[in-house]
Amino acid sequence: MNPLSKPMRKPEFRLELVDEDILLYDPAGEKILNFNQTATLIWQLCDGTRTVEDMIDLLQKAYPEAADMINDDVQSTLQEFEVNGCIQEA
Repeated sequence: MNPLSKPMRKPEFRLELVDEDILLYDPAGEKILNFNQTATLIWQLCDGTRTVEDMIDLLQKAYPEAADMINDDVQSTLQEFEVNGCIQEA
């Protein structure tokens, strides 16, 4: 995804904690994604005001010990969101 893109969550998708699992689903559709903690953070950052670059910078500052992996994690997670129709460009 372009570093200057501003991904935004589609409002119809819901994030819920079910037992020990974090699930993202579309109540009207058949999409259900199982999230890990990283994907949940990235989902929350997809508010349409932050660029992909902003998200990477924020997460690298918050988790400096994982800074070298964050770029790839953010890009692959956003790609998964995009493929599953969970986000749109702001």
